[in-house]
Amino acid sequence: MTSTHLLFRHEAGRIPDILTSLDGSTTRFLAALLGKQLKARVVLQARRPAAGTVSPAVRARLHAATDDTVLLRRSQLILVETGTVISANKVVLDPGHPLMADIDLGTDIPIGYLLSEVEQRRELLHRGVRPWSWGAPDPFSTARPSLWCSYLIINSGRPLCSIEEVFHPDVVAPPTALPRCDRLGS
Repeated sequence: MTSTHLLFRHEAGRIPDILTSLDGSTTRFLAALLGKQLKARVVLQARRPAAGTVSPAVRARLHAATDDTVLLRRSQLILVETGTVISANKVVLDPGHPLMADIDLGTDIPIGYLLSEVEQRRELLHRGVRPWSWGAPDPFSTARPSLWCSYLIINSGRPLCSIEEVFHPDVVAPPTALPRCDRLGS
């Protein structure tokens, strides 16, 4: 991963701010910056009770009652050619949102590509630095400080989904000025 590592290290101070304040596709931004094709490696995609999937604050923003069902998708954004992990993602979609009828959640299509052609805006919820284990499938790997952010994607004035992203520290160096968090905020 040395070329990816070096590419982002020279811009270490700006990349975290850009990624956590971007109002467009993170996937497209990272692909353009890397000059590489990206795809999603879906680890889990299933319907889950809203109560155990997102925080009460995010659940309220998604207009999901405690006993409602949401669509949970856990994935990794990876380089197509090598499978190198760029980020880990948790996406919680409102299955009742009108746009859901038009979204095909294929197993290797990043959400950023799916939503890039629709009107949307992002609302940043949290950002910071948190420990994350990048040694999968080794459950005993050491957690490393990593940049993360969580936000809502709003379409037609209504939240479509909540996204939490953790960026691999060899790709995006975590800044030291952001707050540390031991678990994701939503």
